Amino acid sequence: MKLSEQDNMILGIGGGVLLASSMRIFVSGAYASVEKTFFYGVMFPSALGIILFLIASFFVGKMQRKTGAIIITAYAIASLITDATEYTHLIAAFALPVALSLVKEVKVKYIILGLVMDLTLRVLAVGGEPIDFIYTRILLVICILGASYVLWKGKGQLKSPGFGLYAFAALLNLGFIYPNAIMRYSGFETYYLLHFVGYSFVVALAILISPYLAGNKFTSLLLIAGVFALFVPPFGIVGIPIALTSALALLESVKKGRFGVIGALYFVTVSVLAIGAYVGRDIGIPFMEDHLEVLILSSTLVYTLSSRPLVIERPNMREIGVPIAGMIIASLVVVSAFHVRPVDVETKDEIIVWTYNIHQGFAPYKGAFNGNELVKLLKTYSPDVMASQEVVGGMIGNGYQDIPVLLSAYFGYYYEYSPAVEGTYGVATFSRWPLESIEERNLKSVGQARPAQKIKVLSNGLVLINVHMGLYPEERALQAEELLEMALKDPAAEIILGDTNAELHEKAIELLLTEYYDAFPERPPYTFNWGNVDIENIDYIIIKRGSALKVKEYGWLLDVEVSDHRPIYVLISKE
Repeated sequence: MKLSEQDNMILGIGGGVLLASSMRIFVSGAYASVEKTFFYGVMFPSALGIILFLIASFFVGKMQRKTGAIIITAYAIASLITDATEYTHLIAAFALPVALSLVKEVKVKYIILGLVMDLTLRVLAVGGEPIDFIYTRILLVICILGASYVLWKGKGQLKSPGFGLYAFAALLNLGFIYPNAIMRYSGFETYYLLHFVGYSFVVALAILISPYLAGNKFTSLLLIAGVFALFVPPFGIVGIPIALTSALALLESVKKGRFGVIGALYFVTVSVLAIGAYVGRDIGIPFMEDHLEVLILSSTLVYTLSSRPLVIERPNMREIGVPIAGMIIASLVVVSAFHVRPVDVETKDEIIVWTYNIHQGFAPYKGAFNGNELVKLLKTYSPDVMASQEVVGGMIGNGYQDIPVLLSAYFGYYYEYSPAVEGTYGVATFSRWPLESIEERNLKSVGQARPAQKIKVLSNGLVLINVHMGLYPEERALQAEELLEMALKDPAAEIILGDTNAELHEKAIELLLTEYYDAFPERPPYTFNWGNVDIENIDYIIIKRGSALKVKEYGWLLDVEVSDHRPIYVLISKE
């Protein structure tokens, strides 16, 4: 069907937004569902979304355009109603092949407008997932419904995306279009909203200029060279935008391929391997852990072999200027409404210290994003220092949320981030005062990498260790010994706090309590509760024996279900 330029543009913008969003939701929901099956034996929906995705990839080329419109309308409505990805990813399983069908049909210069629009929504969401916040959710839905309208009024069938388009999607979904992922892949562990917004313009320009590189015989080499930069931090900060431009410049040439079902299976495989880069030892693919760069390079080579240089229509200055203007407006709104850098506050004699495992940016049930809920919680209770575990800064399994930037932007926190793997998953300490990172390490572990960071709060000299320990008693005992060695080195840590995964009677806790004492004379009823099925008391704040710290108050928040853990806190002062 021949589209007018206006319809082409509407379909391209909506298709680009739909592609980026449906990839995030599909992978996040599938990951959350399978994780629940792994830990708790809950079988629905588990791998159902993956099966539906493969089925949809087979039938998409046989669907009428009106059917495609109904599917993406259903996705838009579901996104407006809820961010429970365990359920919405079942719809995303159909929406993603439809999105790739639109990519096949629409001019590349309009698809890239949709990708820039999605990036603009990320800026407005301050590094969070757009579906997690009502204002960005509405804008996202409007874009998708525009594409749905154009599809609905057309006749005929959708085009069937082939292997090359799924290879393109797999590559894009490894983080190429997310500024925070690129920065953290490149070794930038701590940065703030101003840096995030500024680098978003670099990514936007990389997207918009891609048609000008199309047809160049060196495009494939540039794509590979850009990815190779990841192996030489911090040059990925330059290399990945070059790779992104090159990948989009080759997009037109992969539209004519076949074997869509194989492509869909390839997309799933790449996504599983990418998650394995973080938790490979826990899901049976230990060879993948901390090897995301190798996967990105391999996926790049597959995509390159599927493509060839091909000249495409270039956008005019207006088509480049309008999305950049939109980015500028969004950026001005964000930098005027949020903290672009940490905010200095006066030193206090008494400070509130939390430890809180925030569950990878997910609420405990249904795979819902918890960035918005976390912001509401901290607005209510306002901790001065918070040691957090399972902090994501740009991970494929949870929508590439940047929780450190999000919290810093809302509350003006300083933070130190210590990723356990791939620069995007680990522990972070947030503070109202400047911090100094003394030491960070991954403790010896049997399962996934377990990070610990030793931090100094510069305003009062408080030294603490933020830790996330392993799942098995034997490894926790070994980690406790290593943790004590780390803690007692000069300057000695006055507080150890975090998620130990250990009950009070375990050897790991007994070892720690030889040099430290529990700040809680009365333990909470629990600090971890998943649906009253799995209830544990495993989060601690312990204080060095003989320390000048005095615990004025201690407590917990049992009615808070932002995460599967519960926040615990102390009010402390120095004598």
